[in-house]
Amino acid sequence: MPERPPAPPPLRLLFFGAGAVGSLLGARLAQAGSEVTLVGRQPHVEAVTRDGVRMVRAGKVSNQSVRAARPTIAGAGGPFDYVFLTVKGYDTLDAVEQLQPVLRPGTILGSFQNGVGNEEAIAAALPEQALLAGSLMVPVSLDEPGTIQLHSRRGGVGLAPVSPEVNVAPLVRKLHSAGFKARRYPDFRAMKWSKLLFNILGNAQSAILDLPPSHVFADSELFRYERAAFHEAVAVMDRLHIKVVSLPGLPAPTLR
Repeated sequence: MPERPPAPPPLRLLFFGAGAVGSLLGARLAQAGSEVTLVGRQPHVEAVTRDGVRMVRAGKVSNQSVRAARPTIAGAGGPFDYVFLTVKGYDTLDAVEQLQPVLRPGTILGSFQNGVGNEEAIAAALPEQALLAGSLMVPVSLDEPGTIQLHSRRGGVGLAPVSPEVNVAPLVRKLHSAGFKARRYPDFRAMKWSKLLFNILGNAQSAILDLPPSHVFADSELFRYERAAFHEAVAVMDRLHIKVVSLPGLPAPTLR
């Protein structure tokens, strides 16, 4: 009988700024056979090093170890096939500077950040870097160091090339194998701006007024402001010729 071809080597992935988003993606991808390194805050990575990423959903708890969890990029190792940014937008350029030592030829950099404009800022800072955009639509929070809480079974992951030479199909397949609903988008701006529309609803007013989203949506006056903010964002998208698209597990918002 002919010999089986050797299995491809596992993907080597780095998540920089690993909180709730990076830890969920990293833990699930580690379960699917990838070699995952998390770089995050000291208390979190210490807990992950000791116990793995502790994932809680509907009262059920599971733990997933990763290859390494480090507080700085200096101890992260490498080389990596993919390096993913999961920091806040205001930390993007500082993070890009810190990542320079691990961005080697063949490494693809990905932005799994909320908001818009991060990919454009990264591309301007690193014009030769292969770049993709990612969006996570699974509601997740970091409840305590090492522990993430999944708040719904809905949602999934969207991926889109920013650099034209980047093929996101292999990563989409890997995310499917990790249990995510995953989808490729041709236009990263449509994906990111559509995610922004979801983020607008039930976030800003809830934080300002210290009210749960259900209270905001139930109050006709407060909901009027939600609609106004939503319509303003859609108007900007229309002016920029950016299409509103459905996201994995989430229909395109239709509050027009």
